[in-house]
Amino acid sequence: MAGNAIETAKQENGSRVYFEAVIESGLNPDNDFAKLLQVVKKVYPQVNSDWMSSYNKQVKALKTYIGREKGYEYSRDNGFMPFIEGIAKTKCGVAIKDRWNPADIYMVKTRKKDSIQKQLLKITSNSNKEDNLLALNDYMKTLIKNLDMVPISLKAIKKTTPNAKAEEANMGGAKTKQVFVVVPGSVKCNLDFGHKNDGEFDTGEFAWDFKVGDMEIHGQARNFQYSKARNLVQTDLTPKGAAGGAKLGKVSSEALDSFLTKNKLLRPSSASKDPNIDPPGQWKQVNIDYWIKYIDNLKNYKVAGSKIDLGGLKVKTSSGETIGAKEVIQAAIAAENSTRSAAGRFSSKLIGLRWAYNWVLIEQKGLLEEWLQTLYYGAKKEFGGKNGPFLKIY
Repeated sequence: MAGNAIETAKQENGSRVYFEAVIESGLNPDNDFAKLLQVVKKVYPQVNSDWMSSYNKQVKALKTYIGREKGYEYSRDNGFMPFIEGIAKTKCGVAIKDRWNPADIYMVKTRKKDSIQKQLLKITSNSNKEDNLLALNDYMKTLIKNLDMVPISLKAIKKTTPNAKAEEANMGGAKTKQVFVVVPGSVKCNLDFGHKNDGEFDTGEFAWDFKVGDMEIHGQARNFQYSKARNLVQTDLTPKGAAGGAKLGKVSSEALDSFLTKNKLLRPSSASKDPNIDPPGQWKQVNIDYWIKYIDNLKNYKVAGSKIDLGGLKVKTSSGETIGAKEVIQAAIAAENSTRSAAGRFSSKLIGLRWAYNWVLIEQKGLLEEWLQTLYYGAKKEFGGKNGPFLKIY
């Protein structure tokens, strides 16, 4: 769910109490709006109509999944959720929770909670943390199958989306065979500068579109905090068209690293660690020349049959418009301190160029479809046997 940590907690707790009110107290999501609003306001005082609409659609998808089941404890900040996540961290070697399981809330049968917790402790008491993780995941699959426990990953549902969907993830079944293909001409790292805002690139990302079966997805790799001059670039996927707005999320770095390492490729580092990106105001000529040459070379490469779209390499400044890789780099360096986002957009764009070249190398190795699969399942947190099972509502 979007927003900062405090706001996200309120939004997710809103889902938690809304689910409980409908499933356990029998409130009707269509007819008991006023009562449900008061329930949600206890944990999310600023809730608006968009979120109430989202909760309405979420709970309907959840009810379709669990049927008439009830008698659950609904947990986020205390209770069962921190208990099971603590086991994953201390006994199973999970360093970052969301890389293992992106569940935002947990439902667990109240009358079975104690026995489930005892079994969780028992099966994760081995000295080998990897064995413990696999045992934990297998037991969770059984609990989910029996509807004794439901870890739920939540996505905000837009008002324009008629219904939310509920989909199991990492439950061990064979993935449906899908065709993954890049949309021709969609791979781009637009280097036009200063046309939308003085002193900034017109966009900050490396972007592409691809299809998974009939669904089209937009991907972008960028710094998601432009106010930081030199920051990590992350990869994010969002479906287009009818499914637009229901983000798949950010692609796990573990999924990226697994694919790239296996195929002897390097993941671009953060801008602060890139040897060819100097701090603002400290640019060396050797690195200026490096990026000018990098852009000029990249113009000659293709992905999926089309040249990478670098825009027109047009630079707009107070003195007029110029064109060229040299002009782009020099203008971006000169303007790094001119706006709050200028330096962050610039370094994000440079790392985007590295990602663009990686795509060229991936296709040259004949791995483009496997790469798209990695991005897709990496965003869904379904990229390996060590990922925990959950129910995604989106």
